[in-house]
Amino acid sequence: MLILVIIIAVIALGVIFAKHVDQRRWQRYQFERDMYFRQNPFQWKGLEQFELVLNVNSNAQKKLINTLMLRASETGYFKKARVQREPECANQQYSIKVMIQDLTIGRLEKRYAELLGENLQQTDFETGRPIELNAEIIVFEKDDIDLGCRVKLDLPRDPRTAHEYLITNMKQEKTK
Repeated sequence: MLILVIIIAVIALGVIFAKHVDQRRWQRYQFERDMYFRQNPFQWKGLEQFELVLNVNSNAQKKLINTLMLRASETGYFKKARVQREPECANQQYSIKVMIQDLTIGRLEKRYAELLGENLQQTDFETGRPIELNAEIIVFEKDDIDLGCRVKLDLPRDPRTAHEYLITNMKQEKTK
């Protein structure tokens, strides 16, 4: 009877240890995947139309202007931006944030984000790989003291066509 109890205890400890090792391995995989995605985002080339205007709140505008040390000018500033899918929320399946230099400046409009996410469902974008694209930042004077800005993204007006640009660029990268 004592041997049976010892065997059951050893088996239970073995299962707990195996779960712990598997959990650590999974966490390590997620960390390495996130680092790979961060260093190798999807590339986005093509449109150069900057038709999609991003809603940026005043705090994010101030942070963006101060971080990048932007001044009001007639011409816009062109910077690299990243759009990345965030983990699912209870009320929204696709939440896509927009970042410039690791500063989250806003999120894509809900319906646009859903269509874009559904269109890129078969890619690594679904698991969190960002897409690097150009953004145009237009800085203007709100009044004598404050500056404001508008951010336009190089995304298509119709998000259902986004996969065409991404797939074309992936094929070009493979052939290089």
